Amino acid sequence: MIQNYPFVARSYELSRLNRLYQSSSFQMAIIYGRRRVGKTSLIREFIKDKPVIYSQGIQTIPQQNLNLFANDIASFTKDHPELTPSPENFSNYRDAFTYVQNIANQLDQKLILVLDEYPYFAQSNPAISSELQFVIDHIYKQNSNIMLILCGSSMSFMEKQVLGIKSPLYGRRTAQFKINPFTIFDTKKLLAQVNEDDLLAYYSITGGIPQYLTGIDQNLTLAENIKELFLYPDSILFNEPNALLEQEFNKPEIYFAILTAIAHGKSRFNDIFTATHLNNNSSLVRYLNELIEIGILKSKMPIYSTSNKQKIYQINDGLFRFWFLFIATQQSAINSGRIAGLEKRISNQLANFLGPSFEQICKEWLWQAKDLPIEPRDVSNWWGPNPIKKRQEEIDIVAPNYDNTEGIIGECKWRNASNLDSSMIDLLQERALLVPKIHKSYLYFFVKEANSEFLTYAKQHQVTVVEYKNFLNNQL
Repeated sequence: MIQNYPFVARSYELSRLNRLYQSSSFQMAIIYGRRRVGKTSLIREFIKDKPVIYSQGIQTIPQQNLNLFANDIASFTKDHPELTPSPENFSNYRDAFTYVQNIANQLDQKLILVLDEYPYFAQSNPAISSELQFVIDHIYKQNSNIMLILCGSSMSFMEKQVLGIKSPLYGRRTAQFKINPFTIFDTKKLLAQVNEDDLLAYYSITGGIPQYLTGIDQNLTLAENIKELFLYPDSILFNEPNALLEQEFNKPEIYFAILTAIAHGKSRFNDIFTATHLNNNSSLVRYLNELIEIGILKSKMPIYSTSNKQKIYQINDGLFRFWFLFIATQQSAINSGRIAGLEKRISNQLANFLGPSFEQICKEWLWQAKDLPIEPRDVSNWWGPNPIKKRQEEIDIVAPNYDNTEGIIGECKWRNASNLDSSMIDLLQERALLVPKIHKSYLYFFVKEANSEFLTYAKQHQVTVVEYKNFLNNQL
């Protein structure tokens, strides 16, 4: 049975929003982030017990969105009989925004106006931003009793058409919040009943997206939840990444091909270009950048490198990585109910799949950890040649201080304690000498679990071992 989950995390955002609300001046907050990341849940938590006119845009003709906005204004006045009744409709958005000020002037608290999915309002009526700009400059700022929140899931629209320098609204916002997926620590707050190993798996296969995490039944096993989430035609994540690509892009099949290639090991530009059969390099550059903009992809270069020849591309979103690796090419089998082989494959390969996720949460831990030997300015990777052994080497974590003279250098291994041995410590020490610029290294080894021999050897060689079970509690 699927449980009802409480609102968790987002304490920073809530604190900042409440601080804005308590100010004595007009405030305009921009809240944006990818779909399902919890923007609306955050807003609804914030507006509890506050006077609010909440209106959500939809993909429709201009007049219908304006009518829906008018209905939301009227609903607010009906719920507050002491207020002057609102007109049933408005001829334009400027009149509607102006009337909101009339309502605010009758209240003894600051009024919140929320326009959720603002890109839909603007796409149906491009003039809305200019009309809103006029009302902000000439009415809202003069009265100081309104807090405006614009929220949107279209990352490119919000960054360019709302926050961008060419936007009519440029310079009006007093705060902006890019809502990111949950960290492993946030996920633990939500899934308090699951064991630690399963927690990493759930975090990884959902990408830390709150709406997907709430689809997990903590009374089921990991295998049962994966089956419920992905392996039936009506599962909530069976086709979700494909649906998201269709919502975001005009030619989703191209992005599908790019992500398929990367999921199966094509990480360099030329390899991706060859695998996707595109006509020219510039098109691929644009497609890759668009996937990076919305958080599905990331590009990486070794720390300190300035050569694009070393750049690689990886799927940044855990759900997309899982889906394109296991589900995308198996949808016919799932539709036919032939999933036994896929279940076995997922079970056999899940530990390897979790490796990159474990590396990512180790980096998150470094940003949150206290009492580190240095204050890192960055947490990145390094790879490059080993001139002595004449081979390429890779280091999972390089976290330099602010003048690059010192740094934390680390290795991440998601494997059982029985598969750890002292040679891994020796190899970390050897590789640490290859990193340029850093003169003093602090060596860390992040592991799923460690045996006593490994811990003893690490201590003798001044290597700090961080076990997964401990760093979930931020303990060494």
